[in-house]
This record gives sequence, structure tokens and C-alpha cells, in this order.
Amino acid sequence: MLSLPTEVQLDVLKCLNFNQLFAVKQTNFYFCSLINKYEEELARLKFKRITISDPGFPRVPSPYKSIKPKSGDFEFALNDQLKEKWQAAINKSIPLLYNIKPDDRKYVSITTVDKKLEYFLKLPTFPKNIEEMIIVRCWLEQLFKCAFESADFYQNVFNPELINILFDNDKTSPLQFNTQKAILSAENKTFENVLKYALTHLSIAESLKIYLYLTYISFASAEISEQYTDILFNILINEGNRWPKICLEGFRFPRIYDLITEVSKRV
Repeated sequence: MLSLPTEVQLDVLKCLNFNQLFAVKQTNFYFCSLINKYEEELARLKFKRITISDPGFPRVPSPYKSIKPKSGDFEFALNDQLKEKWQAAINKSIPLLYNIKPDDRKYVSITTVDKKLEYFLKLPTFPKNIEEMIIVRCWLEQLFKCAFESADFYQNVFNPELINILFDNDKTSPLQFNTQKAILSAENKTFENVLKYALTHLSIAESLKIYLYLTYISFASAEISEQYTDILFNILINEGNRWPKICLEGFRFPRIYDLITEVSKRV
């Protein structure tokens, strides 16, 4: 296979699943470098579901494995300029999750495809030092390389501000969760940020569902403001092709139906 042109080697590698690719990477330095270089085009490690969970939330008992990461688990070169930016973020107590309080306990829950095991990944929600920033950065990078059948972010989403700081506004690779379906939930005050998160950090193959409530406690349907109606309408018209299907629940906004109907008449 080494004698084949690179494009032919890639065609062969595209026929392999993630575990097979991992085995090939172990054979020699050449294939390790080749697979790392073109990993965006090759098979990803697949999971059933990713979500952000509350330890106290009732759940069906199932086998699980708790992961408490350490900075020593990764090799990461940090230059002085990026270190300075990270320290500034630490000093400002910029959280990993949007819409979270300092005393909230959250973990990333990842379920295997066969549903036989659930991983509880305990990431620092308010990174307090450079070591914790490295942990968050490297684990996010690994999660961005995976594929999920469903990404369910109900009360919390990852904070785009911290993601940009951790990856130094990297535009060369997509900082996105790759998922077939996604579910988001928002209050009126978090609505715009949740939409921006969906646009920037979710790569959705099938469908996006968004719930909007008055509060996360009441779960009553919310009356969406005129400002947010305009924001949602512009996103649907200009960016809607990113989502093959979108479902909005808990909304009361007849005006947006009128806007969509008006535009459809012009087509």
C-alpha cells in the first residue's frame, strides 16, 4: 500500500471504520501522520448521545464509567501569547458552560452506540488554572473529532467565548460537534445565544429541535419577542440550509409564520 499514490491510499482508508483506522495508525509513523492529516475526511469514533447532565437529575440506572481527566493525559505546547490570553480568561472566571452558576455541578455524559455504557466526563466548569484550561481544550478537541447520533443540550450549552479563547480563534478546522440530530432548550434571555451556538458549534446532518420556555423551571410556552422573531427569521432565511430540518416547540409567534409565508410567495 505504501507504493500507491496518496489519493488512492485515502480511498482505501475511507473504507475503514474508526477502530480499523486506529489499528493502522499504530503500524508506522507514515500512516499515523497521514491519518492525522486527513482525519476530517475519515471515519470518526461514534457514540449514541452527548449531553450535559446534572448529577442530581433522575435517570435510569445503567452501567457507567466516571472520567476525571488530568492535564498530564495530553501533550500540549502552549506559547507565551496564548498562555497570557488563557490567564486573562481565568482571571475573569469565564465558564465552560453558558448560563451556569459557580456552585452548579455538571458533567458531560456520553453514551455508547449500543447503550451498554455511559461515560461521565467531569470537566472544570470554571477553569481555575492553566492545567485545567489544557484539560478542557484537549477534551473538547477530542469530542469535536467524534460523531454522535444525538446531541442533547437542554439547560446548558458550551460557552462559545471560552471555546474561541481555548482554540485561539482557530479558523482552520471546524470547532463543532458532529451529530445527526440536536436538541436545544432556551429561555427568552438565552434565545439568541443558543441560536448562535447552533450555527457555530453544531454540524447537524438531519434535524435540529429547539424548545423555548418562559423559564427552565416553569416549562410554560414563551411568547417570543419581536426582536428575537427577526433574529430567528433572518437565520432561517440566510442560514437555514445548514439544518436539513428544524422543529420549534414551546413558541407562540404568529408573526414569523406571516414572514415566512410572505417570502414563499415571492419565490
